[in-house]
Parts: sequence; C-alpha cells; structure tokens
Amino acid sequence: MTFSFFKNLLAVLFIPLLLIGTDLGFRLPILSELDSNKWGVYLVSIAFSALIYLLILFSLITSKANDRKKLNLFLVILFSLFYTLTVVGSYGYFHYTGIMPNFFVFSFMFQEPYNSWTLFLAGLNAKAILGFIFLFSLCVYFLRQVSLLQKPKYLVATASVAGSLILLLSLFFHNNTKFQDQLYVADTNTIVFFNQNLYNAVTGDRLGSAGLQSRNEPGLAPIQRKEKPNVLLIVSESLRRKSMNLYGYQKDTTPFLSSWVKKPKDGKVTVFENAFSNASSTLISVPSILSGISPDQNIAMTHNFPLFWEYGKTLGHSTFFISSHSFRWNNFDGFFKNSGIDYLWNKETSGNPTFNDIGIDDRFTVSEFKKHVLKLKEEGSSFAGVLHFNTNHFPYFIPEGSEHFPVGQDLNAPYDNSVRHLDALMKDVILFLENERLTGHTIILFTSDHGEMIFEHGYIGHIESNHIETVSIPMMVYLPKEYQSWTNHLNQNKSKNVANIDLIPTITDLMGISKEPEIANYLNRLPGTSLLTPVQEDRTIFIANNNETSLYRVGLSFIKSDLHYILRLNSVPTKEELFRFRNDPEEKTNLWEGLADDEKKQIRGLLQDCILCRDLYSSANIYL
Repeated sequence: MTFSFFKNLLAVLFIPLLLIGTDLGFRLPILSELDSNKWGVYLVSIAFSALIYLLILFSLITSKANDRKKLNLFLVILFSLFYTLTVVGSYGYFHYTGIMPNFFVFSFMFQEPYNSWTLFLAGLNAKAILGFIFLFSLCVYFLRQVSLLQKPKYLVATASVAGSLILLLSLFFHNNTKFQDQLYVADTNTIVFFNQNLYNAVTGDRLGSAGLQSRNEPGLAPIQRKEKPNVLLIVSESLRRKSMNLYGYQKDTTPFLSSWVKKPKDGKVTVFENAFSNASSTLISVPSILSGISPDQNIAMTHNFPLFWEYGKTLGHSTFFISSHSFRWNNFDGFFKNSGIDYLWNKETSGNPTFNDIGIDDRFTVSEFKKHVLKLKEEGSSFAGVLHFNTNHFPYFIPEGSEHFPVGQDLNAPYDNSVRHLDALMKDVILFLENERLTGHTIILFTSDHGEMIFEHGYIGHIESNHIETVSIPMMVYLPKEYQSWTNHLNQNKSKNVANIDLIPTITDLMGISKEPEIANYLNRLPGTSLLTPVQEDRTIFIANNNETSLYRVGLSFIKSDLHYILRLNSVPTKEELFRFRNDPEEKTNLWEGLADDEKKQIRGLLQDCILCRDLYSSANIYL
C-alpha cells in the first residue's frame, strides 16, 4: 500500500472521524448509559450522517471529474463551512449547557435571528476564532483531496440508493425527533432540526410547539358592588429575584423599589420572599398568571376559564392589557381575541420597532399606559388592567445612556443594567399614579413570568432549565390605606412559598367577588391559594414547560417546603436532582443520588395524581 492510498483514505475518513471522535470525546460517559432502544436511535443517526456524507463525496468527485472547477470550489467551501459550524456549534453548546442543540435552539434562530447573532458574537474570542479557522482549513484541504478521487463505476445507482434511504430516515426523524432529541451526532442533529423548523415555516405547522388557541369567552354575569378599587397587575419578563437589591442582591439594582416598599404613599406594600413561577416558559407562565391555571391541568381550562380582566368586567371596570411584547408570537393575539378586553395594545398595534428580543422599547409602553389611564380618569372610569414589560429578556438591551454597571469582565452587568432600567420604569409608573392621586384607591400587584439563568449551571436563558434561578420571581402587593385590614393577612404569608397561580384567587378576594357562586365555581377548580388566607407550609408548587400548548422538552420540577425536585428530560440519560434551596441557594449540592430507592419513590409519589407527570415520567421509562 502506497502513501497515496493512505492519503486518500484519510481524506475520505477525515469528516466521519471528526464527527464520531468529537461526539465520543464529549459524550462518552453519557453514551455508556444508553439502553438498547436509545443505542438504536444513536446508530441510526450515524447511518444518516454516513449517507449524507456519501452524497457529498459523490457531488465533489462528480463536479471535479466534469471539470467544473468553480462549482467544485464552491461546494468544497460550502460543505467545509457546514461541518465546521456543525461541530463547533453543537459541541460548544453542549460544553456550556450539557445538552445538544435541539428543536427549540434552531427555532430560536429562525424566529429571533438578531438575538441569535448577538449571542453568537458574545461567545466569540480569539481562541474560538483561531480554532474555527484551523478546523475549517482542515475540512477544505481534505474535501479538496476527495475531489481528486476517481469517479466510482456505479455512481448513479449508489447515489440513488443513498438518496432513497435518506428520505426514509428523514421521515423517521420527522415523526420521532421530539421524543429522542439528544441522541444524534452533530450533522444529523443539525439537519433534522433545521428541516423541522423549515417545515413549520413553510407549512404553518407547529410541530414542536402547539401554541395557544382561540378562547371561549366565559361571559361572567355583572356584580353590583359599591366599593370597586382599581386593580393594576404589572408583569415583568424574565425578572429573577436573585438579581434584585430589594431581595438582598449586593448591587444597587432596585433603588426605587427598595425605598418604595418601605414608605409607599397612601398605603403599604407586602413583599413575598419566596415566590415561584409555574413555568420558565412565557407561553405557559403568562396564561397561568392571567387565569390561575397550572401547567399540569387540562389545557382546555386555559382556553375556557376567565382571565384577570374578565373578573374585573363583572364590577364594571374598564379593562386593558398594555404590553411591549409581540402578540403574533405563538398566537397570543388569537388567545386574547375573545377575552372581552376593552383595550389591547402591544408591539403590533403600537407600530413601534423591535427594540429588545421581540418587544418594543418599554418607555413607549409606559407612555401609552399613562395616556390611557389619564383618559379613564377623565371619563371617571375605574379599571382592571395589565402592564406588561419586556426589558429583562435576553439580550437585555436598554436605552443608550441607561447603563449603570460597567459592562466588560462582569458577565452579570448587562442583566443587572436591565434590572436597574426596569426599576426606573417602575418609578415612572408609581410616581405617575401618585401624582394623579390614584394610589389611594388602586391595588397594585407586581410579579414576573419567570426568572433567568446568567451562566449558573452552565446556562444562560430560561427555557431549557427549571433550576432555582429560572423559577424564583419577585412578587409584591400594594394596598391603599382603606384596605389596610387585608395587609396583616398578606403579611402572614410573606415568608411562605407562594406562586403566580395564587394571583387570581388573591385578586378576586381583593375585589370582593370570590364568594359569588359563578366565580367560586371557577376558583374552586384552581390550584392556587388566596394570599389573604393562610398558605399551607408544606404545599407543593408544580413547575413545567411541557403540556399541550408548550412542548419544550425540559421536564418538570416542584417546590415543597425547602425542597426543590427536578426531572430533566433534556439530558441523556434522564437526570433527577434534589436540592434544599434555602440552605443551598445556588443549588450546587444534588442530594438525589444519596437517597435510598424508597425515599426516591416517596418523592416521585407526590406527583401521583398528576396525569402530565405520569406521561413525562413514562417517556423517561420511570413509572410512578
């Protein structure tokens, strides 16, 4: 065998060796724990990768043999870029997050290319650029060598068979990927998820994310009440408790809120110390806040139960939802269409350009809120409304000149600046209400849809994690002086575990309508507790991003006393974790492996009555 033979063999095998070698290098401990079914899927992904590579080889050899030099050079560069980006992107993501890029990572790139580009640029450094150039150069060199090989005798027949097998395997992946999204080598993973998102974009299908549907308006009957205070629900996006000075963070991120809760004008504020979201996905958490429905309940309830302002309409309140967000995202506009709301304002209706993520500059939203409330005041109308911010969502863009913490070595600075900017927005809102003498008869509730990870547990964002940073949220309630008798009731729960699903029972209690038979019929089927009544110390707060609306394959978790249990479905193998978050606020010590089998069964048994939980467990071959 000659040197030329080994050179050609290396040229042909370089890409397969790169893919398999890198995958084994990063994921060998994981692969060693796969069962036979998962090994089967993994090997099918390798077969798919080999077939794709075979067609690439044929295209390079054919273009060179037919003396199409420009086409050949173009294909060499194109395929080299594909494999380099695939390997660097997939295993770079795995290195930081512990999971391979899945449907929702590629969906994020499709839906939010600007944010994706921002995140990509943030990860660039000299080492990464040099590594990319080196790997790309190797791919170009070896694929160029492949082009010089002789044209195979049975090229057309072999290519036809390979193409047919690729189509068959593509159908297999299309129907099964959402159940096995961590078992592919890098190029198969990239092709499969790119194809699924492209399929969604072309067909309008929602494979991977069901989205919200149009609602049925409950049509609650009017209620006569002499006292009907205004109710304002303020919802922030991706605001985590951990980064707020109000909750003990060392940086001064909330100067206004920290002072306001101590000496509010015309009333008192109760700050809940241990509040949690029921999902780290906006798609579940916002409807949950507005309806009181938990993600483990039947999705039909979300589309049929009253929303916050529909309770307000029973008292004759003028209602509004003023939001910085795009409502075209996951059909929020269709969901709110039949909600009987008087005034709906969002990114699309505002006509303002995108500023951060898929939302507009929150200063426009505050301005619209002021204008609308002044109009209601002039008309003599009471109101029940929602003010919905966007500032704290990745990539945490804030107006120029608003930076307070220097951005550079401090990875938390961009997010901390967004929290500081939100504090300024809240100051604008509260001082406006005070100046207009509205705080004397306006109840204000403030919360966030979920939290955010800032590189804790190797992750940035919120969708793919149920760790404490993504589910711990701020929550506070302001009551005017005339309702001070309720403050003591709220204060008895300030240190207990509370959740966003408690807001609707609390609001209807504050409105004085919770005992009305028609409304009580709905409230009795909600899992939340009015914060005006004693909250159980050992309650279980369920958290998930998986249901019929949101198919993010993350898993589930629950909070009970000082325990936080997490089932991770987005890891291979499936991982269970248990933390005592009050003594271990960073969740660094996983207690699960130290438990006896009967103790593990006892903890899982707390979810025995949850149908969704049984489905998620069975998909991981764990049975309650």
